[in-house]
Amino acid sequence: MQIAGRVLLDPTSQTSATSTGPTDIKTVTPPAGSDACAFTVESPPIRVTFDGKRPTPTHGLLLRSGDHFFPFAKRMKFVSVEQGRSSIVNFLWLRERPHGHGGGKR
Repeated sequence: MQIAGRVLLDPTSQTSATSTGPTDIKTVTPPAGSDACAFTVESPPIRVTFDGKRPTPTHGLLLRSGDHFFPFAKRMKFVSVEQGRSSIVNFLWLRERPHGHGGGKR
């Protein structure tokens, strides 16, 4: 079975957060109405959790520097995995474009 589809997304807002090391936990909450998130991790890598638990250099989803996309918008916590090296994360929050509002047929 092959399923294909298209979702059109519009930006809602931008935020940024910086973790200075493994003990500097940052909590990021998506703005109301957000459906997805595109973001950039500046080196060093980060660890991310979505269940409210504390991320550590060995616990949580490891994300290396570069561009990432989550097809959901959920509160998350993250830390820089390296002591004394800051990780800056730039978030672009997105919402699904309502059906019939530009972008051609769906």
